This record gives sequence, structure tokens and C-alpha cells, in this order.
Amino acid sequence: MVTAPGRRIRVLALSPIPEEGAGCRFRIAQFKTYLEANGFDVTLRALFTPEFFRLVYQRGHYLRKAATFIALSLKRLDSLRDVSRFDVVFLYREVFPIGPAIVERLLTSGHHPPVVFDFDDAIFLPRTRASVSDANRLIGALKQPGKVETIVRRSQHVIAGNEYLADYARRFNRAVTMIPTSVDTTRFVPAPEPCGPADAGRSLVVGWIGSPTTAAYIHSLVPALQRVHRLQPFTLRVSGAGEPVEVPGGMTENIPWSLSGEVALFNGCDVGVYPLADDEWSKGKCGFKAIQFMACGVPVVAAAVGVNRDIIQDGVNGFLASTEDEWVAKIGRLLSDPELRKRFRDAGRRTVEQHYSLQTNAPLLAGVLRAVVERAALQNRKSA
Repeated sequence: MVTAPGRRIRVLALSPIPEEGAGCRFRIAQFKTYLEANGFDVTLRALFTPEFFRLVYQRGHYLRKAATFIALSLKRLDSLRDVSRFDVVFLYREVFPIGPAIVERLLTSGHHPPVVFDFDDAIFLPRTRASVSDANRLIGALKQPGKVETIVRRSQHVIAGNEYLADYARRFNRAVTMIPTSVDTTRFVPAPEPCGPADAGRSLVVGWIGSPTTAAYIHSLVPALQRVHRLQPFTLRVSGAGEPVEVPGGMTENIPWSLSGEVALFNGCDVGVYPLADDEWSKGKCGFKAIQFMACGVPVVAAAVGVNRDIIQDGVNGFLASTEDEWVAKIGRLLSDPELRKRFRDAGRRTVEQHYSLQTNAPLLAGVLRAVVERAALQNRKSA
């Protein structure tokens, strides 16, 4: 559809997951306010409802999951009947999380609005244990990572969450922009009072916040955490793992994750940990939990993998760790040194404000969407 000069740009944003999922929330939803204040009208449609999104990560319920997924898929197809009234489609990941790129091919055909494709994981790789939750091993077999190449090739522009993903996309499409996953630094803010020392009458808290698909990483860190705990007791606070994480010794608190309490979860930690495996899938991760900890003024120890090496300058705004001994030494240093925690608190916050904030990166997204729409309008005028 050709846009008239000065008319607001109508964006149809499609996500397989609802706003309760971090990807939809931080790659699409949080940009709506900025976009709508700058000439865009954004309609966000998710495939999964919040209720189904929660059901997906529960074990069993296979018949209920299948029946609900089919019903939601039919509703999704029906919702795409009005796609021609929009000026641009902003597609996060895929239209459907399983099956070939049939609908994506139709969506990117010539008579539809241009598509901007956004992805923030290495979803083009075969699914591994680290990329599928324990509750959904069977579904993993139905995913077709090869369709990502098709979507990238057929999109008018591609947005990738880090340079590793952007390099992949550039193999099939020249129009690629890297926009890191960002936080609203007016919402993700340090606690008014930094967490105090252990002798103030409470145990220091080491925090991990994740999802059922990343729970394996915190389990892998347990031996290191046990070694630290023997030297300096602390409370391990875990949230989002799907099922309780139990570490021998009674050092663990499992806190339910909630959208309304998300910032408070980060603020309640003295040290954040962000473990990952050193593999191709992890190279596609965008370091987002490290970014959230840093935005909230929580010093973080992160795996020395992929984009974490770009986000964190080891010993300057956080710590990177590659071996169990490094995890033990660096977590221990932060727990024993309140001045170091404060230094990392301030430096980490500055890093996020400068490079990973909504305020910095929202104009980049707006610029991509506007340029794609203007280019499509010019092509339509030439062909008219």
C-alpha cells in the first residue's frame, strides 16, 4: 500500500508469543510508545495467549496443547486476512513456531506489504537440549530451522539481535541492521538503596533469572556455587526455571516470576549470574539477562561466550568466567567486596544507558521501519 505524505505508518507486529514472553516484550511491545509518538500506529498480534504460553511450559497436557494450538493457529490465519491494510509487517521470529515457511512465503509475496523480519536467537540451528524446554521435547522435532533462511531471503529488511545473527542474515539478504535487545532505563533502575553487606543482618543474594529453556544453565553452575557457598554463605535466588531448582545445603530460594515483579526480582540481588554453554546456540544469545542485571545496578558474572564479551569488559563493568575456578573466584570476590560491587553497579548502568537502552535504540527501529515503507512506496510509484 502506498502511503500518503504525512500519513501515519500502520505497522502490523506479529509474534508467536505474547508479551509475557521476553522476546515479544523487549523486541516489539516496549517500542510501541516511542513509535506511536513518532508517526506510527502499531497493532501487535500474538499467536499464543498468555494462558497457552504458560501451559506450553508445563509437562504433559499433550492433547490439550495440540487442540489449543490448532485453534489458535486457525485464529491466526483468519487474523491475517486484513494484512493489506497495513503499510509494513514487523515479524518477530516466525508466524508459526513449527512447520515449514508456507505462511511466511505467502506473507512476503509481492502483493502484500513489505516485511521486516526480527530475530534474537540462533533459530536457524538444529534444536538442542538448551533450546527446547524439557516439557516440549516432542514439539522440538516439528520445528524446521531451515525455514529461517527462506524468511530472511524474502524479507525487505532483517533486524538481528547481535552481530553473530546479523552475519548469518547477511548471507541471504543485504538489508540487515543489528539492534541489540534493549531495556527501558526509566523502568529498569537500580534499587534506591544498594544491597548492603552480609553483616547487616541478612544473607547476600546471588540471583539467576531465566526461563524453562535456559534452566539447564543454572544447573550446570551448581558445583561452582556450592564451592563459593562453603567459603562464603549466600542465598541463591532462582526465578523463571519452570520447576524448582534445589541445591544441597538449603541455600536456594525459588521465587515465582511475574511480569509486575520483574524489576523487583533484579533489584533484590547483590550479584547476578548468567551462565551459558560455549556452543553455537549460545553465540546467538543476546546477553539480555546480563543487560537487565546491569540496568538494575546489579554486578554480574557472565559466561565468556558470544555477545557477553561485547557487553562486559572483564573487571571494568562486570566479570566474565570460562572455567569453574573462574566462576568461584569471581563470584567470591564480588560477595566479599562491597566497593567492587558498587564500582560494577555504576559502570554496568552506564554501559546499558549508552548502548542497550530503549532510548538509544528505539530511533534505530523507527528508522528501519520508515525507510522500508518509503522504499516500497517509491517502487509502487515507479511501477504504477
